[in-house]
Parts: sequence; C-alpha cells; structure tokens
Amino acid sequence: MPPQSSTKTQRTRARRIRMAQAGVAGPEMVELVDIEVETTDAPPAAPEPAPEPEPRVRDPRLRWAAFNGGAAAAGHLVIWSVTGDPMAGADYMGHLTMSVPELAATGITFGALWAGWRGAAMVHLHKLPGVFGLAARPAAALAAAMWGQGTAPVIRDAMFAVEPWGSLFAPLLAAGPVAAACWWGLDRRARQQPPVVRWLARVPLATVAVSSLLYAPGVAL
Repeated sequence: MPPQSSTKTQRTRARRIRMAQAGVAGPEMVELVDIEVETTDAPPAAPEPAPEPEPRVRDPRLRWAAFNGGAAAAGHLVIWSVTGDPMAGADYMGHLTMSVPELAATGITFGALWAGWRGAAMVHLHKLPGVFGLAARPAAALAAAMWGQGTAPVIRDAMFAVEPWGSLFAPLLAAGPVAAACWWGLDRRARQQPPVVRWLARVPLATVAVSSLLYAPGVAL
C-alpha cells in the first residue's frame, strides 16, 4: 500500500506541474486530478457474456414432436435395413401379442419373488432360531415365485372372457413393459447428457411407442 500511495502522489504532482505549465489553475486542476486518481483506482470492467444462440424451432411442442418423431423414424429405418421389410414391426408386435399371458406371468413371477422375500421379513420369519430363520426368506420367495409362474392360464382365460377388449388391448399390454424397460434403462439415465446422446437414448423408446400405435390395430384385427 505505501508504494502505491507514493506513486499516486508523484503522478498527481507531475500532473499539476504539467497543468500549471499549460495555464490551468484553480478548481479545474483539482477536478482533473481527482478524475485521474479515480480512473486509476477503478477495476477493469468485465466483458459481457456472449448471448446464447436461439433455437431454430421456438415452439416447445414442435421441438418435442421433431425430437421423438426423428428418433422413431431412425428406429424404424434400422428395423427396415436389418429385416428388409418396412412392416416388420407388425410381425414383432404380433409375436408379443400372442405371448401376452406368458409375459404377464413372468412379470407376476418376479413381483411375487420380491413380495415373498419382503413379506417373510415383515412377519419376522427370518428371526426364527437356527436353520429355520436362515431358510425362511428364500423359501417364502421361492413359493411365491412358483405361484406366479402358474398364472399364465388364468390370464389367458381372463382375456378370452373380456373379448373383444382383450385382443384390442393385448398389443398395448405387450409393448408397455418393453417401453418401460427402455425408459428405465436408457432414457432416464441420459437426461443430463448432451442432446445427441439424449436423442440416441430415446430411439428405442420412441420406436416401441410408435410401433404399438401403428401396428396394434392391424394385429388386433
């Protein structure tokens, strides 16, 4: 601090000498000196940030439609290039529709497995003495899973009982778990990624969703 103060003093004196030689005197000289000192003490102004580029499509609905529609189109092009059939999605949807009871039974089996494991802990079966406590939770989970595995005929009979609604909603029931798996495994994990990565992660989900809407009526009929 003292060297800076002495430097300002020398600068101010030199300024006064030059102003006296130029014929400037009185308050004008003081104002000019004050301006010199204040200008020297002021920090440099920070540069203004560059404005963000505006999106080409401003309407959020159009951006959403372009994002998901492009992802669905890319997925269908991949299926077309691999199978050589632009309507190959209908065959896949038909196979999924025919296996809806088995798919539902598989989901129920895994759900029953988890419920049996948790249920044994809720009723404190794992606190039984000795080997009974160790085997309580695995035995309960296995028993529940075996019950869930045998629910496919019951689901098939229930679908036949509510015809034609069973055939109409079967494609959506088949595509729903697949879409949920795509969302859980890919789309949800790519939310914080760059736009290109998010778009690539959206391709499977958009393809399954659009396929269920395009091919489900034809499969049902």
